[in-house]
Amino acid sequence: MTVTAVVVARTREDAGQALSALLAQDRLPDRLLLVDGALDGLGDTSDLLQPVDDAGIDVLTSTLGPRRGIRRILPAMVERLPRATVGRDLVWVLTSRSRPHPEALRRLIAATGRGVGMAGPKLVDESDPSRIVRLGLQVTRTGRIVPDPVAGTTDQGQHDADVDAIAAPLDGLLLDRETYESLDGHDPTLGDLGGDLDLGWRSQRAGRRVVLVPDARVAVHPTAAERRPTTSHRRQARRAALARAHITAAPFLALWIAVSSLVTGLGLMVLKRPGMGADELASLPAALDVRTLRSRLRGRAPREVARSDLKALFVPGRDARRRLVDDARGSVDRDGGIEARSLEVERGGGWLNHPLPWLLLVTVAMSAWSARHITGELRHRVDSGLVGGELLGGRATAGQLWDSWWMSWHGSGWGSAGEQSPALVVLALLSKIIAWVPGLGAAHSPAGVVLSLLVVGALPMAAVVAWRTSRTFSDRRWLRAAGALAWVTSAPAAMAVGEGRIGALCVLVLMPRVAAGLVRASRRTTSFSDSVRTALWGALLATVAPSVGVVIIAIGLGLLLIGDNRRRWRGIALVAVPLLLAGPWLLTLQSQPRRILAGWGLTDTPEAGSAGMLALGQLSGGAVTTWWTAAILALGLLALLVPGRRPASWGAAVVALVGLGWALGAPHVVIGHRPAGGADAGAAITPWVGTGQILMVGAAVVAVLVVADVLPHGLRDGGRRRWLLLPAMVLPVAAIGSGVMVAQHSYGDDLTTWKDPRPMVATGAAESPRASRALVIEASDEGISYRLMGSEPGPLVRDLPMPQPPVPGEEEVASAVAQMLGEGEGEQVPGDVLARHGVSHLVVVTPTEAQRRLVDAAPGLARLGSSTGTTTWAVRSPVTAGEMPSRVRVTSARSSHPVPTRSHADTDGAVHVPAADQLVVAESLDWSDRARVRADGRLVQAQTHSAIPTYELPDGTDEVSIDVGAGHAVWKFIQGLALVLALYLALPMERRPDPEEKR
Repeated sequence: MTVTAVVVARTREDAGQALSALLAQDRLPDRLLLVDGALDGLGDTSDLLQPVDDAGIDVLTSTLGPRRGIRRILPAMVERLPRATVGRDLVWVLTSRSRPHPEALRRLIAATGRGVGMAGPKLVDESDPSRIVRLGLQVTRTGRIVPDPVAGTTDQGQHDADVDAIAAPLDGLLLDRETYESLDGHDPTLGDLGGDLDLGWRSQRAGRRVVLVPDARVAVHPTAAERRPTTSHRRQARRAALARAHITAAPFLALWIAVSSLVTGLGLMVLKRPGMGADELASLPAALDVRTLRSRLRGRAPREVARSDLKALFVPGRDARRRLVDDARGSVDRDGGIEARSLEVERGGGWLNHPLPWLLLVTVAMSAWSARHITGELRHRVDSGLVGGELLGGRATAGQLWDSWWMSWHGSGWGSAGEQSPALVVLALLSKIIAWVPGLGAAHSPAGVVLSLLVVGALPMAAVVAWRTSRTFSDRRWLRAAGALAWVTSAPAAMAVGEGRIGALCVLVLMPRVAAGLVRASRRTTSFSDSVRTALWGALLATVAPSVGVVIIAIGLGLLLIGDNRRRWRGIALVAVPLLLAGPWLLTLQSQPRRILAGWGLTDTPEAGSAGMLALGQLSGGAVTTWWTAAILALGLLALLVPGRRPASWGAAVVALVGLGWALGAPHVVIGHRPAGGADAGAAITPWVGTGQILMVGAAVVAVLVVADVLPHGLRDGGRRRWLLLPAMVLPVAAIGSGVMVAQHSYGDDLTTWKDPRPMVATGAAESPRASRALVIEASDEGISYRLMGSEPGPLVRDLPMPQPPVPGEEEVASAVAQMLGEGEGEQVPGDVLARHGVSHLVVVTPTEAQRRLVDAAPGLARLGSSTGTTTWAVRSPVTAGEMPSRVRVTSARSSHPVPTRSHADTDGAVHVPAADQLVVAESLDWSDRARVRADGRLVQAQTHSAIPTYELPDGTDEVSIDVGAGHAVWKFIQGLALVLALYLALPMERRPDPEEKR
């Protein structure tokens, strides 16, 4: 066996080092061919070759020539080499950067047995031999490069089982001369990587294997192309795949490469991965390169192995797609060895020493035990949601919530035209998801189920979010866990759950993320996409707590006015995103600015507690956690007093003062009054005190976290590091103590499962095409209250009530109710009034026997029966010709026929009607200003002398249509576009690693 080492030298220094490594081999080559590849020549090389000659190695020399391409001239060089007289003739190719380890040649020779055409070593990093640079070439059958292992992977022997490859790089490659000459060498038109891939591919087809020898190591200095394939290399690999494909499949493969590269490239561009997208689009020319045909004709070789038998040598398509997804998500470091070591150090041995599982366990246990009454109720009726406290309950599906937000007329009863919060859209989306969950798809109120899940799981979610986002303020994991526990164990947090204050629960869950994002927005290194994500979360929180949106916009304006260029762009995002996503709801906030201080469940009647108790985070009716909360607040005050320049601490101090002012001043700020018909009608409405107390607790926790990273440096010289035990002990002890008190006290018994007061027959009638209503009456010592219930959902959570001017229909129904229960007299028959207003069923809650007799005696009402404290009557009146009343009907002198409709009398297109004189709609007169009614396509106007909209139909009318329409449709369309754009901008921008960056 004869081995000829071919060393391509670019400089004298590189040549000397390569020759020194060659002479250090434990199996020396028999011949050496030194190829002068220097631009100006190596000059006299006798001093370099003297040690080689002394070692008994035959020395030959050559030059690269004007084109200076080793793959182009290598076949001629090999051909001019003297042939071995006995045994095999092997050629070992080394470039000027190659530094083979002493045992490399011996192990390569050992691997070149019968049927082996090439043996490739493991290329390792010269500066760090524990890292792999390349081990063979890995591609898919379509020529997509999927390096495995990637350059920089720590070598732990995980790839030593790899034996065969489709090809190997030329550096350190041991060639069988007979195989190389039979293949006619490299194809120079395919480039360096493409030529290596094509050569190995043809060798495998000829039945001469390409084997990998992981034990044979060759040290090299990694190039940028090895760290990340260049666009040129990607095209070369694609062309090699086309050259080696079957002639009948090649056109289809070219089409596939073109289409997949175009689609994938554009998709990556959309996902804000411009570099990866450009790499994909760069493969397009490879599908149209005419040089590929010449490569097919030139690279003919023996075909002893079928193409299908080489399938195992290629990277599977699913692995390539997974790698592409990982790269798009930013998973550039796939070094399992490093990850394992880093996790071992970070976690200290496993998940049991990580704070997050313990934090989740403690908060789930506390929340589950504290909610024992709530969860006990939910076990019986999980499909209807909760009612009580600030939760009003109700029947609401995803479609109903969407209509309530989209349509220009919405709401229960007679409805209203005021724009509603975009939170309804979010709740509708979550309700749709709940409807897909097995077992909950037939829930009576999917929206109620969503709100119930938020109530039960808010505190554990808030703790996890607080722990994750607190990395902005501190790297101390266990201290962050203690802070997250303190955040969710205060009295206002417990009261928010016990009273169903959805807005406050959203503050607990989302405020840590928003606050951390606002702090990062003021730093130089924060990305624009992070600020957009902060603005999105803030806009979501502002839909249920509008005051948060005002704060975010104010901070954005500050960055816009006094920040540098980067901060100005972040300020624009913080200002524009909440405003654009609020959409037409801004009109409601403009007309009712007091609503900014309210929100879903963020209103209350004046708090009776003393100023001192309010300042210490105590609420009447809550768990007695005063001194535990006081310890957290005192620790935060001490943290603020620690000297040092910490902008986040100043921000925490400002937030604490705002929270204190809110807690003390909220009971004295009247923003409205309870509407008539409730138990506390006329009572003053104030902002909820607990909002300010939550801010105080959060500011204290942030102050402790911020000072924890600077306190060790300040105390190191003084020898008072024992003071570090103060936050490490007080914060978790106070948080756990507060949590224990909350768990013992529970969340209270204000919440229970909601039950529709209507019987199923009334509910079915309301949600049928007739779209009738039910009139629910409740009599108490304070008076008689009633409500109209149809298919439209009412408010599910208490908020500042919308001003509702009285309508004529309301006066008629109120008079009929008083007349039926013997509380007044009227000129109209109650049954006729109810039928005219589309009421098909009358439901009286806990009626007395006298009230039952009075209603039984009312004309046009027929008792259906009693169930669970309610009694139901069906309305049958001559107004509707004795039939069940409907929301919309066409009438003549002797007939009345229902018209099928949806929410608020919308027909969803034209519907056929029998011959009639009038179209009667059981809505308020203000509704007619928003709806467009057409008869056979012609617009008709409502009469002005009726209490409900009535339309004269032209003779011969066959079809009518009622279109309630969208409220501010163009604005809402722009709102949707703004959401799509914001979501796109929120995607993190691709960060391409520096090829020369030290790993």
